[in-house]
Amino acid sequence: MTFIKLHKIQFLIFSLAFLLFSNTLSFDYAWDDNIVITENAIVKKGFSGIPQLFIKSNSNYKSDKYGYRPVTLISFAIERQAGGDNAHVGHFFNVFYFALLSVLLFNVLSKVFSSYSNLLPFIATVIFIVHPIHCEVVANIKSRDEIFAFLFSLLSLNSMLNYTSTKQIKQLVYAVLFFVLAFLSKESAIVFLIIIPLTLLYKQGFMKIKKLMIPLVVSCGLIMICFAIVKLYMGSTVGVEQSKGAGIFHENGILGNSFFYTDVFTGRLANAFLLLILYLKNFFWPVKLVYFSGFNQIPVARWSDYSVLLSVAIHMGVLGYVIANFKKKPELFYAVCFYFISVSIYLHVFRTIADTMADRFYFVPSLAIIICVLFIIEQFFLKWIKSETFESFFMGKKHMPFKYACFLVLVLLSIKTFSRNKVWKNTETLFTNDMPHLQNCARAHQYYADLLQDKLQINFDANMEQQMINHYKKSIEICDKSYYSYLKLSMYYSKTNRLSEAVSLLNEMMKKFPEQADVYYYLGEVYYKLKVYDKSVMLLSDSKELAPDVMNTYLLLSLAQSKNKQFGEAINTITICEQKFGVSANSLDTKSELYFDNGNINESTQMALQLLNYGADPKQVYSKIIGRYQILKMDKDAAFYYKEARNKGVF
Repeated sequence: MTFIKLHKIQFLIFSLAFLLFSNTLSFDYAWDDNIVITENAIVKKGFSGIPQLFIKSNSNYKSDKYGYRPVTLISFAIERQAGGDNAHVGHFFNVFYFALLSVLLFNVLSKVFSSYSNLLPFIATVIFIVHPIHCEVVANIKSRDEIFAFLFSLLSLNSMLNYTSTKQIKQLVYAVLFFVLAFLSKESAIVFLIIIPLTLLYKQGFMKIKKLMIPLVVSCGLIMICFAIVKLYMGSTVGVEQSKGAGIFHENGILGNSFFYTDVFTGRLANAFLLLILYLKNFFWPVKLVYFSGFNQIPVARWSDYSVLLSVAIHMGVLGYVIANFKKKPELFYAVCFYFISVSIYLHVFRTIADTMADRFYFVPSLAIIICVLFIIEQFFLKWIKSETFESFFMGKKHMPFKYACFLVLVLLSIKTFSRNKVWKNTETLFTNDMPHLQNCARAHQYYADLLQDKLQINFDANMEQQMINHYKKSIEICDKSYYSYLKLSMYYSKTNRLSEAVSLLNEMMKKFPEQADVYYYLGEVYYKLKVYDKSVMLLSDSKELAPDVMNTYLLLSLAQSKNKQFGEAINTITICEQKFGVSANSLDTKSELYFDNGNINESTQMALQLLNYGADPKQVYSKIIGRYQILKMDKDAAFYYKEARNKGVF
């Protein structure tokens, strides 16, 4: 292939990938983007935060539960510095990197299958580009980690292939460098430590291991590097003490992964075969793709399930066939091995991960499936595809039925992809579109209820309110471990003064989550509103013991103690609060309330006036002071502070 022809093909691939996902360029942030971008304090620092991104914090905060992926986070920090809080910039680069990945994929496949013409790598690449199962990876900015991990892994593989043909040591150096970048983009790149040697063995011949001793030694070295990185970041104590007393709660793992507590190996294997058939269904019939598949969207599998038995028959049959025809068709053997290796880390057989299944998990395995399908078609139907070139295929008049079939498939997939992209426009479109397909998913109901609650704050609607309540209740019905559904619904009841319903729900929570500080805090808050101050004090004291590093607990506890005629304890509590967290507008405002409750109007006023030094609204401060004096019928004092406010231009 001449450079000009290659250049044209690469340009075509890049353009197709970019144009197909170009409708995402105007999208907002969606779903988990807040974890890594909008609410990540270090990423928001831009360039100045980059050194900190190499230090793994293992606090209990949600942003620190994201894996050790500094390369991906650095790209977000750079974009934040250059483009500010602009989701469009992030979407542009996601599409750009995916287009680059597509070009690289074609180049690498052309090298791997060099005994074939450029047609097969081209078809494989185009199907990879247009398949809707990749919408999540490209349309969700957070999933750039998948793009980077695959991109750098392919660069590492490409360097290894270059080394086998040139024997240049620098190619080994590049291979190591690119793989480390891949692993620091996302840990899933680890599968390429097997896929790269497998590819080299396929290229050299599976029986010629001796020729690949140096690349194999390099691969072993990379395994040790990965192991060292994992040990270092998992052993980090940064941030642990910082969040220790904050009472942060992480929901039961089963809410994200129905298989979380399947410990028996045979049970895990049944689950794995169920996932394999579900992934195949989504690949070959990508009609009802969803953003999340937590409990109980995919129930725990049993060996008697039809889907499991069908999956065993399909996968074992294919595996048996390729092993039996290993010498005749090594390409198919390679593709099947590639598939099982790449998908294995998402089957929860040896290690259970947070989500049951996800489209992004199939990003690399989908390529292997595409290659498998093409080789099966080539073996049984289209033996000419091995020698037919890109140019002769598209310029000639032969093989018209296959051309029409390819065109139809690519058009249908492209339409579905372009349409599915729109679902990822923002969190609302994502949750609203997929909710009808997630009726058995506890977290999906909670996420949708959260969305409705946010909308209610902007514009109240009684029907929407009832929908929100129903979705929270449905989440709890599906899984009684749905902590945040319990908590957010009870908080809403409290905020809207449906206090008896809040008490009932929080008491139910206390039985299920007896060690969680939030439950005691919000129940204490409800009893405070009900003016049952002795119960409020007791519950808030328990909350403070469970989570001693939450300032709001001290503030509300001191107010409850004051109302319960425990002024000394109240002052002691607020003093401890200020020693622990420093003097703030909130603590001064609380002290002002305490002194007013105790009848010390002068001290209360002085505390309120100090709020002006902490950025408080002068109009609100003086209005509160004047109002208090009027309540006490101290009209002269009220007039004095009104005049002072007028002189300062407050009124």
